[in-house]
Amino acid sequence: MTALQIKNTKNFMNALLISEQFDTFLVEEATITTFNTFHIDGHTVKDFFTSDELEAGAPADFSLWKDIRPVCFQIIKGKKTPVSFSVLLHADNQIIEKIAATPECEVAASLIRSLVLNIRYSGGKVTCVTGSAFTTFIMDKSVDKLWDAYVRQLLTKLGLDFEEA
Repeated sequence: MTALQIKNTKNFMNALLISEQFDTFLVEEATITTFNTFHIDGHTVKDFFTSDELEAGAPADFSLWKDIRPVCFQIIKGKKTPVSFSVLLHADNQIIEKIAATPECEVAASLIRSLVLNIRYSGGKVTCVTGSAFTTFIMDKSVDKLWDAYVRQLLTKLGLDFEEA
């Protein structure tokens, strides 16, 4: 687990809310506090879908950020910045498979329940905290190190400066 303090809040917010950079991530939850507190539960409600839609392919357990992003942007946009917000994102299966396939990783992809990126905004600052969960107890920390490196590389690739928090 690593906490990264984002140096330029505006650039990060543009990458998160306006661009498509995080669109493949899955959303467990988002909480935005402006004049009210808005809570979005990212768990997919299977009853919403028709049987034809379900037969075509069951939706993931969580919604994609690309589907939730416009709602969050609508709540946040305006002249005033939000009081706070947090978004809990999960890496998609492709990222998990990619990390598990690296030679440094000693954990099978099937044992990785989730790789998370918790994005928190408060007091004008953005902090990104990485985390992982497994289907069983694992002593090996290679997945954590690789996930931390992946997030650092992603932020660097997007031109988002950060420092260890």
